Amino acid sequence: MRDKKKGNRIFICGIALSVCLCVLAGGVTLHLSETFIRSGIADMAGAVGIAAPEQLGDIMHLYKSGDGLRAAGEEILGQYGYGRDAYSFVPAWFGAAAYAIPFCIISVMLFSFGLCWRRKRKEAEKRTEALSGYLDRIMEGQYDTLMKDDTGSALEDSIYKAVVLLREEREQAQRAKENLADNIADLSHQLKTPAASIGLTLSLLKKKAWDEETKQDIIRMEGQVGHLQRLVGSMLTLSRLDAGVLKLEEKEFDLEEMLVDAVQPFVRQMEEKGICFGIQGADGISLSGDFGWCSEAFGNIIKNCVEHTPERGDISIVCRDNPIYTEIVIQDSGGGFDEADLPRLFERFYRGAGSSKDSAGIGLSLAKSIIEKENGTVTAENTETGGAGFYIKFYHCHQIST
Repeated sequence: MRDKKKGNRIFICGIALSVCLCVLAGGVTLHLSETFIRSGIADMAGAVGIAAPEQLGDIMHLYKSGDGLRAAGEEILGQYGYGRDAYSFVPAWFGAAAYAIPFCIISVMLFSFGLCWRRKRKEAEKRTEALSGYLDRIMEGQYDTLMKDDTGSALEDSIYKAVVLLREEREQAQRAKENLADNIADLSHQLKTPAASIGLTLSLLKKKAWDEETKQDIIRMEGQVGHLQRLVGSMLTLSRLDAGVLKLEEKEFDLEEMLVDAVQPFVRQMEEKGICFGIQGADGISLSGDFGWCSEAFGNIIKNCVEHTPERGDISIVCRDNPIYTEIVIQDSGGGFDEADLPRLFERFYRGAGSSKDSAGIGLSLAKSIIEKENGTVTAENTETGGAGFYIKFYHCHQIST
């Protein structure tokens, strides 16, 4: 703020000094002009007085009256080489100086203003650059960093307070997410032990001699325990994704190999339903990312297709590659999506109209979160034949989010 006031004072003083110089130069020029003109008139009066002293009184009386003298005088002056230019009565250097001095003063003023404007512009650029670096350092956690050029500025103080507050709030939110992830991780570990114990107990109970109805109840209980274990695992993964603590590898892998790995857990189920499955265009395409988590994401999408595809239906995966992105299209021959479900299909815990009774509404949300972490996008819509279509794009400018 002090530097700004000082600069304004210098600028105002420069303008005042330039005006004073112009006024002074004008005054000097006027005084010299009057002096030279009076000297010229005095020389002419002296010449008349010497040449015709007896007529001097009549001539001065006639000069004071001024009636009709100007036209006759200009004609006489012209006959003896004196033109209408006022500087023809003064030395030659005076006429040049009368034009040169104001020109030089104006040039100096313009040059000074140009230098001042350039200096102001450089100061503004320097200030902007310093402020940008200042904000970057604060965002990196260097809260004690202050501006050297203008440490008392209210702008820097306000920005400092606002950025520090925002960063602290972000860190608090991040810590809260990490704490939530840790709590869910602890809870999942606590749930896994009794769930595993229940599963083991049910396996032992199946080996005993029970009637058919009791065996079916045990099998259903095993299914529910497995569903609980999968649900806990999905919740743990989602919490880690939300907190940003899920670490993803960045390695190049074969797309076809990853898709085969993703579909492997559902091969038997597809065989039982007589579903025809095929992968096209994936040969020779490589992606950069985390093989395991990509397989997990595609597995959740394929699982959704398997559940909604009727017996002897079709599921196809078509891959296309271009310089910008790799697209994977997964389609089934099921009944497709309800139009009301499409806007909320990837929302967490949302269960559409055609969801199975065991669905928790996590699979597609988890798949979307993982794909977006891998610098991709996923959308869903009904195909022209009426089935469900999932459209996944992985962009080649790959950066794993953290």
